[in-house]
Amino acid sequence: MKRFIPVFISILTIYSTTLMAAEVTTRDPHASSSQENQQSPLTLSPQIPPLSVPVDSKADDYSLLVLQQAYYHGIDDIGSTIHLQQGLWAGEPYQPGGNVMPQVMLLSDLKATGVLNVNNDPMAVVLLNYSPGGSGQFLYLAVMAYRDGKLVNVATQYVGDRVRVKGLVIKNHQIILDVIQAGKNDPVCCPGDVARHIWRLDHNKLVEIPSHQPIVRLTPAILANTEWQLESWRYGDPVTSASKINLRYINGHFVGMVDCNNYTVTVKSLLQPGAIDVLEQHAAITERKCDDPLASHRQKRYFEQLAAVTQFTYFAGKLALTYQLDHHAGVMIFSAKKTQS
Repeated sequence: MKRFIPVFISILTIYSTTLMAAEVTTRDPHASSSQENQQSPLTLSPQIPPLSVPVDSKADDYSLLVLQQAYYHGIDDIGSTIHLQQGLWAGEPYQPGGNVMPQVMLLSDLKATGVLNVNNDPMAVVLLNYSPGGSGQFLYLAVMAYRDGKLVNVATQYVGDRVRVKGLVIKNHQIILDVIQAGKNDPVCCPGDVARHIWRLDHNKLVEIPSHQPIVRLTPAILANTEWQLESWRYGDPVTSASKINLRYINGHFVGMVDCNNYTVTVKSLLQPGAIDVLEQHAAITERKCDDPLASHRQKRYFEQLAAVTQFTYFAGKLALTYQLDHHAGVMIFSAKKTQS
């Protein structure tokens, strides 16, 4: 148990770091260092087929709890099957007694379920973040299906290094993944391309097919047509259930509600992809007195942080607004509000 304490701390650090970062690079998944090729004794032999989830799981159960305990394979540098425990796996330290080790984490905020083959079998698609111990955060897409009552990782696909995920769906027997990735002339720090990748499952292999959706640059315009609900003030600081704070982007403005009050504020897109300037002096806010006595406090905090926003990006399908306030950086996280069918 003591060994896993620094492992969990390290993985949580990776999670918070990737949440606040906006870096996207590309990488050859087959290029690895000698350190990265070291394998953990906790991993299974590549000759052993993927194993089942716990025996008390139900067929076609793709709940987060089940997926977090499943077996996965196909991560190039690891090379063997790994078993997640509560969504985490860690290999042996590269140096005896060290805290740097290969780690894999299931991105629990985003998954897709649907049909990918002619048999119309329900399947699930999840995202795995592989960290070999350096600055790289390598994203993999894994297809999960039940075979003879056992949950099996039937296919795994490398996506990229520090790729930001905008959306993931299964539609028309295809996996559609929208990402923020580095453009041809983008520096590592400043990815600017919004791209779509599409795969079909062919005999337990993922085959990428061309996307007819053009690549566009990361500007606030891509936020249009979605209503966002504030989920956390910053990493580790969720909003209360009583909070009703939302945001939409309409024609150069953020508009929405904070409890019982409406607001509109002008947003200016800057040259760097994802960089924005929220013009506090061009804001309009109603002054209704809400029933909740804490509403005024929430309104004050929200507008202070919103006015300090300098950049936006996506994280596991959620909107991330980075702000600089009182000499520290934070990230407000918004989830897409589900529309009524």
